[in-house]
Amino acid sequence: MMSQLDHVVWAVPSIGDVADHLLMHHGLRTLPGGVHPAWGTRNAVIPLDGAYLELVEVADPDAPRVGFTARVAEVADAGGGLALWCERVDDIDDEAAARGYDVVPGTRRNADGSVLSWRVAGMPQACATPLLPFLIQWDDPAAMPGAIAVSHPCGAIEKVHLDVGAGGPRALRITAASGEIRVPGA
Repeated sequence: MMSQLDHVVWAVPSIGDVADHLLMHHGLRTLPGGVHPAWGTRNAVIPLDGAYLELVEVADPDAPRVGFTARVAEVADAGGGLALWCERVDDIDDEAAARGYDVVPGTRRNADGSVLSWRVAGMPQACATPLLPFLIQWDDPAAMPGAIAVSHPCGAIEKVHLDVGAGGPRALRITAASGEIRVPGA
C-alpha cells in the first residue's frame, strides 16, 4: 500500500500571528481553512506542493479537551509547535484494518462555503502517542489542501521533509527556491 506525508499539524495559540510571521520572515502564504465543529478547533493551511502545513488553534474554549482538541491545546498552551502528523493512504480501509484502527469520516466547511470531506484512522492512537501518524484518505483528492496551487513569495516548494522522534514531530524542513525553512516541533 502506498502512503506519503499528507500534512503536519502545527498547534498554535493564534493562527493570525503565526501566519503573519511565516509570510513576513519565510515567504510562506497561509490560506484560510475552516472550523472543525466536532473538535472546537479552526485551521488555516499552507500548501506545500502535495503536502501541507496545517495551523490549528482551539476556537471554542468550552470544547471538551479530549483527543485531537486536547493535543492541540496542550501544545498551543506551551507556546505552540508541531503536534501531529498524517500519512495519506490509497486504501484507508485496508490500512486501518492492518493496524487495528477504526475509520471515521470528517468534514469542514471552507471559507468559500464549500465542504471538504475525508476519512481518517488512528487519530486516538496518534494523539496518545505522537510518534505515530494518523491516516487520511480524501473523498476528492483534487480538493485536498496540499493540492491547492499557491504562489509563495519564497518561491517554488522543492522538498518537504519531516523529522520524527520519540515525542512526535521534531521539525519540518521545507526547501524552497529561496532556501530552507525550518518549523520546530513542540
